[in-house]
Formats: sequence, C-alpha cells, structure tokens
Amino acid sequence: MDNFKQILDSGFYAIVILGILGIMSTIVWGISWLKWKEYRKEKKGNLQFEQAFSKIESFVEVNSLLKNNLNCALADISKKVLEEAARLSPYVSYDSVAHRSSLLEEGIQRAVEEVRIQEERHLSFLAMSASLSPFLGLLGTVWGIMTSFFEIGAQGSAELTVVAPGIASALITTIGGLLVAIPSSAFMNYFSSKGNKNEVQYYNFGSKLLSLFKIGDLKALERTAG
Repeated sequence: MDNFKQILDSGFYAIVILGILGIMSTIVWGISWLKWKEYRKEKKGNLQFEQAFSKIESFVEVNSLLKNNLNCALADISKKVLEEAARLSPYVSYDSVAHRSSLLEEGIQRAVEEVRIQEERHLSFLAMSASLSPFLGLLGTVWGIMTSFFEIGAQGSAELTVVAPGIASALITTIGGLLVAIPSSAFMNYFSSKGNKNEVQYYNFGSKLLSLFKIGDLKALERTAG
C-alpha cells in the first residue's frame, strides 16, 4: 500500500512514464508467451517431418510428405524448394547438372531466409524494450530529482526530510525501467539463440534436399547414357 502511495506521489510525468513502461511490460510478456508456444509447436512439427523425411529415398517422394499437411518450417522450406525445382527444365545434361544444383541451392537459401523472417516477427519489440525502457526509467528519475531541487529552492532547506521523499519517488521509475529491460533482454537472447539453432537445422535439412536432387539428376544421366 505504501509503494502504491509512493507511485501516486511521484508526480504526473513519472506516472505517465510508469504507465508506458507498464504497457511495454504487458506486450513483452505477451509476445514472449506466444513465441514460446510457437517455437515449441515448431520443434515438434519439425521433428515429425524429419522422421518422415529420413524414410524417403528420392527427391520426387518429398511431394508425398507435404500431402500429410504437416505444418512446420521444414514443410514450408520443402514446398518452396519443390516450387523452385518445378521451374527447372525436366531435361538433364552433363552441362546443366552443376547449374541446376546451383539454382536449387539459391532457392533453398531464400526459403530458409523467408522462414527465419517469419520466426523473428515481433522480436524487434523485445530488443527495443530492452534498450529503451532503462532510458525511460532514467528520464523519470532525473525529472523527479529536478523537481526535488525545485522543492529545495522553494522551501529554502536541503534537509533529508525535504529531499528524500522526492528522490525516493523518482527512483521508482528507474526500478520500473529495469523490470521491463531485464525480462526483455533475457527473452530476446533466449529466442535469438533458439532461432540460430533452428537456422542451422534448416540449412542442414536443405543440404539433404539438395543431395536428393543431385542424386536424381545423376540417375537421370545414367539412364540416358545406358
């Protein structure tokens, strides 16, 4: 109750800043909860897709995996890679093998980048909150201390009983800023680490897709030569 009274006594500008920090904190926790659920669902879907993918032996069979309606990043990557492969000529020659593989590799890279952009949605707000909220808290503190000095001048006294209440109220905004910045920074680092691990997984999967594609081209050349 005393803390709530201190907040009310901290002044209009401090209350506005604390209100902004409160809104930021609510959004930060909301985004973090949704991203955690999203990453958890993604991990489960990717695991199921990789298990199914490990059982196929040709690039053509990848299309059958997508018919199972598995909603995950690896399925999205596979779909985009198949679309890229469909644009290539159905005829394979010794001169075109390397070129075809290079084009598909570029398609894999674009597919991974698109998935990563989707995964990183809203993380910029966490980064902004982590960097901005301490400055908002500091702004409220400086404003409160400045007000305390005006009060000293008005009363003509610098006694602790005059200065302490104003400074204590001002420091509340610093605490508020840190209570937003610390979780924001922690969540941002956590999800960035998760995203980096996912990116490695996606490129490894893309490499397997490319290998299946190259094997298919080589088998087509062997049939032609035979």
